[in-house]
Amino acid sequence: MTAAQTMERDATAAGGPASGASSTPMRRTWRTAAPWVLLALCAACFVHGVRTIPTSAFSQFGLLVGASPTYATSIVLAALGFGVAIRQRNSFAAVTAIIAMVICQRLPRAISTEAPMYAWTYKHLGVVDHVQQSGSLAHGVDVYNGWPGLFALTAWLGELTGIEPIDIAHGFTPVYCLALAGLVYAAARAWQLTRDQGLVATFLVVSLNWVEQDYFAPQAFAILLTVGILVLFGLSRTRPTGTLALLILFAALAISHQLTPYWVLGAACLLVLGRQLKPWWIVLLMGATLAAVLVYNFDVVSQYTLFSGDVTGNARTNGAGQTGMAGQVVASWVMRLLTVSLWAATAAVLLVRWRRRQPVWALGVLALSPILILGGQSYGGEAVFRVFLYSLVGCAFVLSPVLVSGLRSRRRTFVPALAALLVVTAMAAQASSANWYTNLIGEPQVAASEEVLGGSVFPAYVTPLVPVWPERSTGDYVRFAQYTDTYDHSLMFVPGMRGRSFASGGDYQLFMSVVTGRDRPTYLVLSEPMRAYGAYFGLFPADSAANLRSHVSTDPRWEVVDERPGVWVYLYEEVSR
Repeated sequence: MTAAQTMERDATAAGGPASGASSTPMRRTWRTAAPWVLLALCAACFVHGVRTIPTSAFSQFGLLVGASPTYATSIVLAALGFGVAIRQRNSFAAVTAIIAMVICQRLPRAISTEAPMYAWTYKHLGVVDHVQQSGSLAHGVDVYNGWPGLFALTAWLGELTGIEPIDIAHGFTPVYCLALAGLVYAAARAWQLTRDQGLVATFLVVSLNWVEQDYFAPQAFAILLTVGILVLFGLSRTRPTGTLALLILFAALAISHQLTPYWVLGAACLLVLGRQLKPWWIVLLMGATLAAVLVYNFDVVSQYTLFSGDVTGNARTNGAGQTGMAGQVVASWVMRLLTVSLWAATAAVLLVRWRRRQPVWALGVLALSPILILGGQSYGGEAVFRVFLYSLVGCAFVLSPVLVSGLRSRRRTFVPALAALLVVTAMAAQASSANWYTNLIGEPQVAASEEVLGGSVFPAYVTPLVPVWPERSTGDYVRFAQYTDTYDHSLMFVPGMRGRSFASGGDYQLFMSVVTGRDRPTYLVLSEPMRAYGAYFGLFPADSAANLRSHVSTDPRWEVVDERPGVWVYLYEEVSR
């Protein structure tokens, strides 16, 4: 009997719901119906709440406050239904609750938006379009073309099915999360968790992922491949299982993402050191694969810092030092508290297991080894986000037996366990939806971007106020990026620009000194989402976009080349030679 099964047995013996205690037929009927009633209420609240999302006004506290309260309620009810289902040993209801949580938290990105969210999505779509149009990669133009796994797969899938890549990206998140849930459950079983512990681990991964790396991106694809690899790791702890499949998955991972395969290789080495992965020589083949990809992309990666021992600096986010709206500050603290709480709880459980002389090495590697990334890379100020993302599955495996035990114990233990589940779910939902309004991309923005990239003025600089613009929405971006990869950097990255309101003539003249100093034409892009983004993160005052537009509109050196609802594009062609 495994330690996890022992914990469940002890909880039942202590008086859990399956301990054989007699109850009236009516009470038994209520117990059976309780999770389904909660999930029915969840569905009703979601149907009402999701309809209010497209017309909801901007809220600095995110979607949970901006939309109808019934939307936030649906998320809490899904978690409550799951907790009750686990207590009642109703696996079917628990699976339904997991699906309900995916629908409540992730489906709105596909059905409540005009176009795929996040400006970064369009950088990926541009590579896909270039592959489709040219049948080749623009290697060396940017970092994305060096790791084309997702892009090549999407281009092929689009050609095969006739589905436009932008439509694939728009519906990507809910489909991805359902696929991830299935893989996490398979991995949990491979790591010898019981059926219900696997369901709890799956629910934790689905619910607590606040990092927002579940949109159409190489990182999301890499996580799917990684969890598939973890399945094979779990099956290969005592004897080799699926070695060839593991190497194939790792090769796909190595050509799809820059950072993830290095953590996977590091975790594999630690498992080999603990005699928890066979055959041991598989890490040599994994290392050779990574080395080959590194050599192929060395001209790209050599422009970046490959290794840094500055742990404090690597843990600092790219928004460090900025003070945005109160809602942004609250969301940031919620993220920190949730992350630290998850890691602390995991460490505490591992410590208890160690003191009881139970195995801890393998699960400890899965859960806590991602922290080692902070000793080597900042990953553009996102390393700490990736550490949480990579550690989430392992932490869920460590915590799920404890949570199952708590949910099936007497009321004095069950109530705090259920409350903890509801609190962390609510915190993660707030953290993941806090930036909803600042990351919306509308159809007018996409159309304007396509017009700029497909126009006759190139190479040129395309300068948005802040990076909430579909910058590289088509393969035409390559002809711009071949001149300089920074052609579409926003004003927030220009020294001396951040924080200016552009209300004064002096601010505008400083801006124009940047534009006139360039040796190519400049497109200036302003939009309503930029106003919200800049103010939310404390990058620019709320009126900066309107003030800059007022100056440019009266300056005869600028030409209006596109004007659509909520988006304005201007062109300056007088360049210095």
